[in-house]
Amino acid sequence: MGGQQAQNIATILNYGGYTRVDAQGFSGGIWIYWHPELVTVEPIIKNGQFIAMDIKKVGCEPWYFTVVYASPEPTKRHDLWRELKEFAATHNKPWMFAGDFNDTRFGWEQNTSCADTSRRSARFNEWVEGMGLLEVEFSGAGASHTWERGNSVDTWKSARLDRALCNGEWSLRFANAAMKHLPATQSNQCPLLISPNGFSPISYVNKPFKFQASWLKHEK
Repeated sequence: MGGQQAQNIATILNYGGYTRVDAQGFSGGIWIYWHPELVTVEPIIKNGQFIAMDIKKVGCEPWYFTVVYASPEPTKRHDLWRELKEFAATHNKPWMFAGDFNDTRFGWEQNTSCADTSRRSARFNEWVEGMGLLEVEFSGAGASHTWERGNSVDTWKSARLDRALCNGEWSLRFANAAMKHLPATQSNQCPLLISPNGFSPISYVNKPFKFQASWLKHEK
């Protein structure tokens, strides 16, 4: 979806600020929404694989946020790594970026492996380490893999393609940052929920649930 339809959805969702890169056919596409009364978001670079933004809140130090939707084509992903490295060389602020990187870093992040996937992981790790990036670790009961495909034992594949990375400055500023893999619904990929300031314990935010068995006898 894109064009006027995307703008209509932004209105329905009641977000006053938004920017996007439309999908090409059935692939790609990145949408960003925000509340202008709470935060100022200034897009810096937009292309088919990422949107880099400057995030500003009143009374807080600005930082960079980049949403990534890496191409499944290795050559295009190589262009993505190069462009992000060039961005880092000319922009010096706390920086976090997250999304679908279409690559894994470690053996446990995929249910199958071969020489090609090992080479891809090695190249991805080389780029991550060369940039001096850190993982925003995930926690909770969600699945460790964020993508899956197939409907039988023979065809099923899964991998952790989605993640959040940050530079040292962002990690120091948001020392309690945390991420969760939410359940996948109507998609073969899990949404990521990232909180720069961490998540409150459930006992603090939810009242205990109580149920009386006698209520079952009530007709309504």
